[in-house]
Amino acid sequence: IELRVAKILKVDNNPEGDKLYVETMDDGSGTERIVQSGLRPYLKPEDLLGKNIILAANLAPRKMRGIESHGMLLAADYKDADGKDCVEVLTAPWAKPGDPVILEGADPAFKKPDTIDIDTFCAVEIKTVNKSVQIGGVNLTVAGKPITTEFTVNGDIH
Repeated sequence: IELRVAKILKVDNNPEGDKLYVETMDDGSGTERIVQSGLRPYLKPEDLLGKNIILAANLAPRKMRGIESHGMLLAADYKDADGKDCVEVLTAPWAKPGDPVILEGADPAFKKPDTIDIDTFCAVEIKTVNKSVQIGGVNLTVAGKPITTEFTVNGDIH
């Protein structure tokens, strides 16, 4: 999986999908990227706008409710104090668009596949452990700092 930082520049509702946002992002490539997310039931546009999020950048494009999505932003599931299902987007406010997200101690120049399908992505177990975002027990980092969550102590990342 190629993970990188992207900044959300614009958030629109998908007119054909009541749960979908259409986000326009700066992923550091010089070309804006369109990504859709099923976050409308959980977050307001202003909760996303301007955030430096973690993007799965090499997912094969997929048409969702009439609009092609080019990647996936990563988010963690948790329950609030009342037991309500909530979602927290993974962010890296200190990083800049295009910064690679890597496993702690890994070589950032390691070549990732050009594209992967959703099944390949889902086969990788990304979790929070004591608020640290990890793959296989190893912390994910960007620009030398570990990625952590604010609310999700131990949970799954999608």
